[in-house]
Amino acid sequence: MTQIDIPHGSPQHARAVADEHIALKAAMALTGATAEDRHLIDPADRAFARLACEHPDTCSCNADYPDWTPGGAA
Repeated sequence: MTQIDIPHGSPQHARAVADEHIALKAAMALTGATAEDRHLIDPADRAFARLACEHPDTCSCNADYPDWTPGGAA
């Protein structure tokens, strides 16, 4: 957050704090900070999670990709 140089408790201060909060929430949404929230309420999530249990033959593991490094680092 930025420094707000407006008298504390004034309507201008309250508006500045609210604007800062709104901007922060928007930035969080844009960066995917709410992705986990959306994931948790996704009605298809439980069905998707069951796929690995019900169809282990379609899952992969580290041994399937011996030359792959997470993040692309060598």
